[in-house]
Amino acid sequence: MEKQFERIIIKPFWGGLIVLLLLLCIYLFIGKFVAGPVVDFTQGTLMGTWYYNLVVGYSSAFMDRDNFLPSLLIGEYGLFTMVPVYLLGLLLPLVFSFYLVLYLLRDSGLLRYISRSAHSLFRHLGLSGEGVIPLLLGFGCVTAALISVNSLASERERLIASILLCLAVPCSAQFAIILAVSSILPFAYMFIYLAAILIVFIIIGILLNKLVPGKSSYRIPQPAPLTLPAFFSTITGAIRASRVFLVDAAPTFALGGFLMATLNYTGGFRKIHQWCSPITSGLLELPDRATDLFLLAIIKKDLGAAELYAAVTQNSFSDAQITVVLVVMTLFVPCFASLMVLFKDRGPIVALSTWIGSFFLSFGIGAVISRLLRLLFSP
Repeated sequence: MEKQFERIIIKPFWGGLIVLLLLLCIYLFIGKFVAGPVVDFTQGTLMGTWYYNLVVGYSSAFMDRDNFLPSLLIGEYGLFTMVPVYLLGLLLPLVFSFYLVLYLLRDSGLLRYISRSAHSLFRHLGLSGEGVIPLLLGFGCVTAALISVNSLASERERLIASILLCLAVPCSAQFAIILAVSSILPFAYMFIYLAAILIVFIIIGILLNKLVPGKSSYRIPQPAPLTLPAFFSTITGAIRASRVFLVDAAPTFALGGFLMATLNYTGGFRKIHQWCSPITSGLLELPDRATDLFLLAIIKKDLGAAELYAAVTQNSFSDAQITVVLVVMTLFVPCFASLMVLFKDRGPIVALSTWIGSFFLSFGIGAVISRLLRLLFSP
């Protein structure tokens, strides 16, 4: 049976079809099932409700939440509230599911076939064929995808894939909103949005391939005999890798929680709002509500996506403004969880450069699209 499957998968047509089906299954499992109902329970119910209410309810009995220390510990961005909710409720299921899939693909030999099929396209972006898996996972959760880039062969490929994920790949929450909004927007506006994101993705990939020093592996995995992976060793390996990630990530997330709590307590977020408002209303020609949307997206992408959908259903934006917002939201800065993973794995210089670069890139491309739409569709 295995030999027969190998003979089928090496054929261009059937092999490509099987690879596409495998990638679709990976996306549905991690991007839809784990990032959907599983994380809804672990983050929303188990950690976000039961654990959160227990910690806050117990601590509030002897803490004044209006002071800085309680705000730092049990506030909205607290070290005992947001940090464990993100780490254990959001990231742990995603990390474990990724390593589970990775080990299943690797131990079965299927990973070599997937990478081989994508190699000819991805080498122009400075990536080997293995880069297709992190980029695909990004449509489910960019944070999980950033974790997955550590499986790539060279540090150069990991850097390129991480930047591409942060700059031009919408997460599942954004992608779902894009699909929902596509039924409202006229085709011409949707086409401009898709063309803009695809062009930015390709140009950034080519530029990174030219500018990032070093050499990518560009290795073309040779076909290997397919085998059934040992279930126990796969589970054990996924648990071990997930534990290593949590130990490494906890200090970084604690630091991020401290900074977020400080900004919230000192009114830093309000100052950011005041600073961004002239940019969104002047440069992007958007209503003031867009400022709230982008500020929420800095904290967590699905918050910004939810606010966008609410604004669209309430007719707060025109078709042109919706298109501009979609472009900016897709290219906008990584959410807090993604930024922390990027900070931990790629270092502070890469994390801050990517964050700042995506900020200016998103607003710059958004301004160009805004004026292009006004030129094309103004009466």
